[in-house]
Order: sequence, then structure tokens, then C-alpha cells
Amino acid sequence: MAYLSSDCIRWAIRELGKGVHPFLGITFLTCKKARLPVGETKSISLDGETKSHLEKHHRLDPKSEFYFQPFKSRQFWVARKYPSAGLQAINTQSFEQTFIHSRNTKRWGFTPDYVEKTKRKISEPGSGYGPMSLLAIAIWIGKEKAWATGATLDSITNDFIKDYCITKNEQVKLFSLLRKIDFPEQKLLADELPNLQAVAHEFSLPPDAPSLTEGTLASLHLRNVGPAESFDLEFGERLTLIAGDNGLGKSFLLDAAWWAITGKWAKRQALPGYEQNRTASIRFKIKDAKGGLSGGSSAFDRNRHSWIDRRKRPSVSALCVYADVDGSIAISDEIRSGFQAGDNFSFDLFTGSEVWNGRPGQIEGLVRDWVSWQSSDDRDAFATFVQILEHLSPVAPEDLGAIEPGNPIRIPGDPRVIPTIRFGYGDVPIVLSSAGVQRILILAYMVIWAWREHTIAAEQAGRSPVRKMIIVVDEMEAHLHPRWQRVVLPALMTVGKLLSEGLKVQIIVATHSPLVLASVEADFSEKSDVLYHLDLCGDNVVLEHLEFQKHGDSSGWLTSPVFGLRHARSTGAERAIEEAKKIQLDPKPDIADIRSVSAELHRFLASDDPFWPRWIFFAERAGIK
Repeated sequence: MAYLSSDCIRWAIRELGKGVHPFLGITFLTCKKARLPVGETKSISLDGETKSHLEKHHRLDPKSEFYFQPFKSRQFWVARKYPSAGLQAINTQSFEQTFIHSRNTKRWGFTPDYVEKTKRKISEPGSGYGPMSLLAIAIWIGKEKAWATGATLDSITNDFIKDYCITKNEQVKLFSLLRKIDFPEQKLLADELPNLQAVAHEFSLPPDAPSLTEGTLASLHLRNVGPAESFDLEFGERLTLIAGDNGLGKSFLLDAAWWAITGKWAKRQALPGYEQNRTASIRFKIKDAKGGLSGGSSAFDRNRHSWIDRRKRPSVSALCVYADVDGSIAISDEIRSGFQAGDNFSFDLFTGSEVWNGRPGQIEGLVRDWVSWQSSDDRDAFATFVQILEHLSPVAPEDLGAIEPGNPIRIPGDPRVIPTIRFGYGDVPIVLSSAGVQRILILAYMVIWAWREHTIAAEQAGRSPVRKMIIVVDEMEAHLHPRWQRVVLPALMTVGKLLSEGLKVQIIVATHSPLVLASVEADFSEKSDVLYHLDLCGDNVVLEHLEFQKHGDSSGWLTSPVFGLRHARSTGAERAIEEAKKIQLDPKPDIADIRSVSAELHRFLASDDPFWPRWIFFAERAGIK
């Protein structure tokens, strides 16, 4: 005996999702199986029969209370009350003329011309519905049946026709008889019953799945690659912050994290040291929707000068965006890359200029898309874009205010229509806006562009959009005024809800800014967020996992272990204060030294610096005013 393969079941789901009305795929088949009479009625609990049909053919996840339905609809999963709620309304209203039925009775039957009436209803102009593939529905209905090892497409189809008493008239008018398939016919059968729950989850998770998150980068372990002999990171499910001095590897760790997520290097690939006897390796773990961990690892092959996976790489079912400090953007979208022949998991890498001006055939760019969204009859994209811009902007009365789009204009020397930003002093073309404003514009644009393109690709592939987005940002504070630094990260952490209900976001950020860290003091959670610090200990770079503590103002953060400054002052002020402290500890300080330090303190410290009371008390006791 044999079973229908996962490949052909996936194909059937995609075919049924292209334009098959749920009435045709569920109610009609239920009625045919129940041998509903034509031209007369019989007593039948249509809701009960429909529920039995759903239990038998649509209960693909035994742990879920929802049914999986592959037909054209807004969602793959429907609630248990669907037979008596959604379908009942369709049966008694949309397809009322198909049945002989008196309200509030259990007497049901087909009208003599039910085939023609059903065809007219599913073929209404603009409905998007049409005939149902006879082969696809036969595969769907027979997906759990044990078949003879010599079963063919024709025998599977004929079995369905016989079992459901599908008439010639119904075949011609309600079904598509094409046998065209897009998977090798030799893959029709398998030795074992496929994991139907896993197949369904490839298209969408049920609403009551154990976790709303899909793919999450859980950990990263590097050996003999980068500025240290080893790095070990455990990523926060929501937020990972990496701080540290220049040149210690913050950007490198973001690149390595991106490689773990996508299998591709956004820039140049990481290279190990030149000591031939040391093996360089990268290991990582991915957390799935149910909290399970799967690992991947790669070793550097010096002969090929590339990283070779040691085992099959686990995938991250998430939409991923990497915003580099130079304005370039990388986007990894598993669904969109599925349309690219020859590569099962690719990503787009756009330079800063391409993000702004576009790349033919791949992205229109911020300038053109902004104008297109603003002038389009479908204003959903622009409305979301405006929301995200406002979300990422400081809005206190003393601030510049939220970024508000103005009216597009032409500017001399540019053939395009250019979007503008409305400020209190007038409208400014975005190409003339400040570097900080442009940084926010690019972040907002690429997040919504990536999500919009993802949802379009998901619809074309007959799948639901993912419910996880991973955003990687290098130098979050780049070009931003302190007022913007205080709001951008908390806003980015909650941007998912503006794109889609239930979309969860994992953020990995490198920063030098005490204000960026201070901005998340109220929101940081030890359960879902982590803070790392890169430090130089002697000649060795060390990655420390720090306990997140509130340090208050920026001065407190600057002198915290994260930044390690002795004083939140200039280097001259720091030297003067440290010299003053040494003199204060001297049991017999020299008067000339006190006068010299006093002069230095006057040179570098403000008149209200908090160090003055301490020093004045000491100097006056020594006899100096």
C-alpha cells in the first residue's frame, strides 16, 4: 500500500486556494456525500453533516481547535463553529437558490437546476472564484487514504467521482478537468502517510498554536573567527542590545547573526585568522514556533575559502531586515525567494542609493513608492507608512515633531516628482532633508516595503504571511539628534502591531548611545531581552552578558559598565578631576600643586559642576581661596 506524497498534497492546497469557493469545496461535497436529493427534500442536519466532513478531512492539527481549509479565503484556519456560523450564512444566503429549503426546518434538497445556479454564483464577475480542480480536490479528499502502489492520477480522480457521485453535468460545469501538475508525477505516492500537520503549518499556523512567534535566532557561537578566539551569545526573544568601543566587533557580530538567520553574508564573508592549525567554526540555534531548538554549524574550508555547512541548515520562518549604518538594506524573505529559480533561500541587498532611487525590476525606491502610495486609490500602504513615520518620531512640544508628508513637488534638475515633509517652517523635499530624517525615512520605508512585498508574495503562493519579523540595525543612533535617540528603539520594538495584528518582532541592535539604552529602561524585560558589552581586557576582546540596570540620565549610563567612562565629561576635565583626587589623598599636599589643579579645574569644569563643592572645601582648608 502507498499514500499520497507531501508534494502532491501541497500542490492540491495551492490549486484549491487559487479560486475555489469554500461552498463548493465543503458544503457541496457534504451534500453530495449525504446523497441530497434533486427536486425534493429529505431530513438532514446540514450543520452536523458539514461538521463531520470537516472533522474527517480538515482536522489536520489534532492539538488545535481549528479546521484547516485550503479554499480561497482570508484565512486557512476556521473555528469549530464555522459549520453553524460562516458556512450556514453562505448556504442560506449566498447560495440560497441552489437549495430547496424552508427556514427553521431540517428539510434540504437540491433544486432541479442547482448545477447552473451554483455555476452562475461562483462565476460572478469580479468574485475571483471559478471551477474547482477535479484532480486537486480528489487528492485533498484522498490524502489520508491507503492506495494501491500502482495508483495513478486517473484512478485517484475516478475514486473521488465514484465516492461522491459526481455527475457528468457537474464535472463539466463545476470542475476543471485539466490534469496539468507542477510536481513530478513519479512523486505522486509515498511509502508512509505524510505529516499533514506539518504540511498545514507550512502554509499557516492555527490561531491557537502554542506560540505566536515562528522563527527566532536563539544563540550564536563563534570559534577562531573575528576579533576574539570565541564569542557566545544567547539572543533575547524580543531584543538584543550589543554595546562596546569601536573596532571590537559589534558590526561583525551583527553580520554573523545575519548569516545564521539567512545562510548568506550581507557584506564580505567573515574570515578566520591566518593560523592554519586552528579550526574556525560557527554554530547557531533556531527556536521554532513551539519552543523547540534546532542547530546548525559551519566550518571554514581554507581550500575553498568559504564556509561549509556541516549539516542541513535549519530555517528561520521570519521576514528579516538588516539596516546597515551606510544606508544599505538587506531583506530576507523565504516566500519571495521561493519564486527565484535555483536558490531556495536568498535575500535582496540594496545599496543606500538603490533604497532611495530604486533598482529596475526589483524595487521602485523610496522616492517613487512614496508618491505612488500617496496618490494611489488604495491608501492602505500610505496610511501605514504615515503611522510608522509618526511612531518613529519624537512628538514632544519642544521637538521637531512627527514626520508629516506634504504635497509632492518637482524640483529643478530632477525629472521625478519628489515627496516632501511638512515642518512648521514649510515643506522640505525629502532629498534635501537632514541625514537624521533620511535615516528614519529609510527605516520606515524598508520595514513597510518588505512587509508589503511579503504579503503579496504570500498571497501569490497561497500561503499566509509569517508572524515573525527580525530587524537587525547597526548603530541605531547614526545621524540622530538626542531627541530622536530617545524614541527610535522603543518605537521599533512595537512596530509589528502597525503592520499586522499578531506580528512579533525580534530586534538585534548595536549602539554607542547612552540615550538609546536609557530609552528602553521602562520596557526592558529580563525574560525577553538581553544586553551584551564588548570590552578589551589586555590584548583580548571579551563579550560580557550584563545584567540590565537602570542608570537614569545619560551621565549615569556613560559611567556605567556598558560605556566605562570615569566621568561623563571631556577628557581634559577627567584628567583634572583625577589629579585633584590624588592631591586630596596626599596627607601633605603642595600649595603650588593645588593652585595648578585649581587652574585646570577652572579651565575645564562648568561653574556649577558637582565636583566644585568638594574641591573648594579642600582648597580653602589648605589656605587657598
